[in-house]
Formats: sequence, structure tokens, C-alpha cells
Amino acid sequence: MYRYLSKTLLSFSLLFFYLINTNQSDARKKNLIIISLACFLAGDVFFIAGNSGNTYHFLIAAALFIIAKVCYSVRFFNNKDFKISKLVPFLLFCFCYMSVIMSIVYNELGFYFLPLLLYLFVVMMLMQFAYLRSNEVNLQSFWLVIFGVVASMVADSINILRMFYDADIAYNKITIMFFYCLSQYLIIIGVLNETKSTSKLKSINV
Repeated sequence: MYRYLSKTLLSFSLLFFYLINTNQSDARKKNLIIISLACFLAGDVFFIAGNSGNTYHFLIAAALFIIAKVCYSVRFFNNKDFKISKLVPFLLFCFCYMSVIMSIVYNELGFYFLPLLLYLFVVMMLMQFAYLRSNEVNLQSFWLVIFGVVASMVADSINILRMFYDADIAYNKITIMFFYCLSQYLIIIGVLNETKSTSKLKSINV
């Protein structure tokens, strides 16, 4: 209970921090971050209710987390042309990651199979769009967001294993909160420090 209350407080604090510090001129990009943080905030509230045995509240929480990650993904999306060959190692990693997680928890999923599959797909989509910011934004913003997304994946993985495999795995009361807080902090700081890549600007000037 205290863990989710802390996450709720963190989401509210980050939302307030972002609002008072952002200089984003693109209203669409700004609103996507606001919606994402608001969904994380609301999702934590419903997750607390879900932990008391209300399945519908749990599913609503999962849906809100998915919406939040989709908003992050759209925020990170760019129109950059890229070679499919460069994405092959990344896509292979995504396939292996999803396969390992699903194989571990498959026997315990039951009704939650499709929701979890969708959630993992969105997690991988977020990672892909964060990765494709390479050479489009400054290095500081790129790496902060990448490390934030990776930390989010770690938190999600531990939480999934806690729910469907082992309730005491990986000191989850501490590690989930740590990686979740770290991920949100790094992503927001990365977004606030985002500028166009220097190499990109040079190519435009030429």
C-alpha cells in the first residue's frame, strides 16, 4: 500500500515539476507528457484498489499505464528515415525479452494473458521510439530517456514476476519503487533538456 501511495505522490510531484520547468513550445508534445504523467497518477490510484481484490480496478490501472506509455511513445516519435537493418538487433532483443517473460509466467496468467501481452508490446514500442531519437536530439536528452526507459522495463519486469511468479522476488518492495522512480525522473529530466541534435542542425544549415 505505502509503495503505491509513494508512486502516486511521485507522479504528482513530477507533473508539477514538469509544468513549472518546461519551455516546450510545441503544445502537442507538452500535452502528451502531461497526459502521460496524469495517467500514471490515476493508474496508481486504481492499482491500490485492485490490490484489495477488485479485478476491474486492476484492469483499469493497467489500461491507464498502457495509455501513459503510448503517450510517451508518441512524444518520442519522429519522422526520421532509418534502415530496417539497424533495428534487427533491437527487434531480436524485444522478441527474446517478451518470450522469456511470457514463458516464466504463462501458466499463471489465465485471464491476464492478452492484457499482459499488450502491455509488453507497448513497453517494447516505447523502447523503440526512445531508441529512434538517436541523432535527432542532443546526446544528454537521448541517453537520459534511454536509461529511464530501461529502468522502467526493469520495474515492469520485476512487478510482473512478483504478480505471476514469486511474490518475494528481487526484494520487490524496494526494487520496483527504486526503478520506477528512477525511470520517471530520468525521462522527465531528459525531456526538459531536449534540444535538436547538433549534427542535425548542421545538416539543415548546409
